[in-house]
Amino acid sequence: MKIAVVGLGNIGFNLFLYLNKKFPSSVIGVDIDASRVNELRNQGYRVTTDYRALTGIDTWLLAPSTGDQGENLFAALREMIICPGALISIESTLPPGTMELVRKYLEGKGYQCGQDVYLIHVPHRVMFGVDETVCDTPRVMGAFTQACLDKGRQFYGALVPQLVEVQDVRIAELSKVVENVKRYVDVAFAQELYRYCVDNELDFEVLREAVNSKSNVELLGTDWGIGGECLPKDMRFLRKVCPSPLLEGAAKADQEYRDRILQQVGSDQIVLIKGVSYKTGVKDLKHSRGVELVRALEAAGHIVWVEDSLFTPEELETAGFKTVAKNDEAITQNCIVLERGKALK
Repeated sequence: MKIAVVGLGNIGFNLFLYLNKKFPSSVIGVDIDASRVNELRNQGYRVTTDYRALTGIDTWLLAPSTGDQGENLFAALREMIICPGALISIESTLPPGTMELVRKYLEGKGYQCGQDVYLIHVPHRVMFGVDETVCDTPRVMGAFTQACLDKGRQFYGALVPQLVEVQDVRIAELSKVVENVKRYVDVAFAQELYRYCVDNELDFEVLREAVNSKSNVELLGTDWGIGGECLPKDMRFLRKVCPSPLLEGAAKADQEYRDRILQQVGSDQIVLIKGVSYKTGVKDLKHSRGVELVRALEAAGHIVWVEDSLFTPEELETAGFKTVAKNDEAITQNCIVLERGKALK
């Protein structure tokens, strides 16, 4: 069996590593980012930027960053050399309706789903910092035909703890988007309550502890705003097909929350930001609202210093931040301190 993983970002590379352990010497990765591919090659991984090197592939697993219109997915499909009988699994989160466009694209190339190729959608699920791999959690699988579902089960059945099969592929598309939007709304709700607590001199963390003492309730914590790549993107996906005052309100509430953090600083201040990774416990600066806050404060004329326990001062400086030496009390005593989870004053 020959397996190709398309897209070697956080999700795709995690999948690539997991499959390499399960199927040694059977997996190759492809990514259009030449620097990323060279980096992985130097670490000994079998990866390429050239789709022409991917011949005789039995199973395609597509995990590129989707793009707002699914453009990255279709760019990959146009490059793939698809053999009859191949399984094509799309793991990227998709705008609802994309799988129908993929089916039509393949039919336009002469492939009939369930006969010539087997097309499935198995949206990835992973909580980085909690799950070790993208296959640690039950996965949803949808397809257009029973034959495609059967083929997908043969591959994924032994890889994941539970495979939740749905007959309507649109349900599979929506399931992942809804998961992320549900969390978006929950975070926005927490931010609104946090703002209320600050305005009324209440302790938000004590409120959380009280509310969360009920087993079926979870009031989430707050951050610099709702960041990362997935939640804002999936909110856009769902709002496009499901216009809703609730969803619009959540998006507006998050923007107002982030605006208030910025506005409360005032003018011509020295500011210390504690915590800039895109979320607590994950060493990654991409799509971080904390990074956005630093840059916005700098653009407004403030002097901004940064601390983050996940990064060394050298790493932060390489990323373009000013850092504070531990013994530099003059700065820390004469600045406004904004701390992750305690952003409002």
